[in-house]
Amino acid sequence: MRIRFRSIRAFVPAALLLSAAAMTVAPAFSQQGAPASPAAQTPPQPTPATTTPPPQSALKTPADLAASVAASASKEPDYPDPRSITVGIYGLWSPDSPGPDIRGGQIAAYDLTYETLNGIGRPYKIIPQFEFGVPVTRTGMVYAEIQRYHGSADQTLGRADFIDSFSYNTGDSISSTYHIITGRIYLDDLMYPHKFPVARLRFHSIWGMRYVSVTQTVDSATEDAVAGLGGSSFALGTSYIFFPEFGAAMEYAIAPHVLFRVDGAGFGVPHHADLNETSGTLSFRKKNLEVLMGVKTLHFKTSPYQEEYEIGTFITPFFGLRWHFQ
Repeated sequence: MRIRFRSIRAFVPAALLLSAAAMTVAPAFSQQGAPASPAAQTPPQPTPATTTPPPQSALKTPADLAASVAASASKEPDYPDPRSITVGIYGLWSPDSPGPDIRGGQIAAYDLTYETLNGIGRPYKIIPQFEFGVPVTRTGMVYAEIQRYHGSADQTLGRADFIDSFSYNTGDSISSTYHIITGRIYLDDLMYPHKFPVARLRFHSIWGMRYVSVTQTVDSATEDAVAGLGGSSFALGTSYIFFPEFGAAMEYAIAPHVLFRVDGAGFGVPHHADLNETSGTLSFRKKNLEVLMGVKTLHFKTSPYQEEYEIGTFITPFFGLRWHFQ
């Protein structure tokens, strides 16, 4: 009995200690072992920054950029005014001058024959010119033009003369006329700077062919009266030049529709035939119509190796209209 009592007395304090320890440890154990709520299990995630993708049209490859630049460049015209087929008409005004001369050539010099008649005709006041142009390349225009010069004069010979196979005497009354038909076809091409749209100051090359035909007549009322036959002293002479032309032009665009241009072209062989021409032009264009004004010069000399040759220079202010077909 004593052993059992002692065992019970020892068990009671031990039970009390175990109970107190269990009460102390249970809350902590229950907190660790109890399943956590979903809100407590998943920590709050940071909200990702939303980025709007660029539109598909904004994504350009280098090829797209090059095509865009080319497209924008192609929208800008090469020239301020579009080029097209053109037709022009001009009126060249001729101031008073004695006109071209007939000169004795090399054959006459060998024969010791005087065959010169200076100032064979004051040119008529208005000289017509017609022009046609067509673009053939991005930079080049081909033009064709034709002019007609003519005039007449009366004079008294100061010495005996032999002109176009007829002999005239000193003191004869001489009437002379001439007709000059000249035309050319040429390429006017951009030379420098070769860029688009074209610069305000630009230079062109000129490559062409020109034809000059000279026909003159001479007669004497004095000789007709001596012969008793009208027209017996009539003499006719013809000559021509067919030469290439090479030249250059300078253009300056004063404003988008106002252009100033100077040009010159020609060709010649020393001691043979030669020709040259120059012009200065100020033009204004409004849509299809272009108005031009300026000054032209034309100089020619036929071959001096003939019995007679012609030489002349014309300086002519002009006014013209050019129509552009679009």
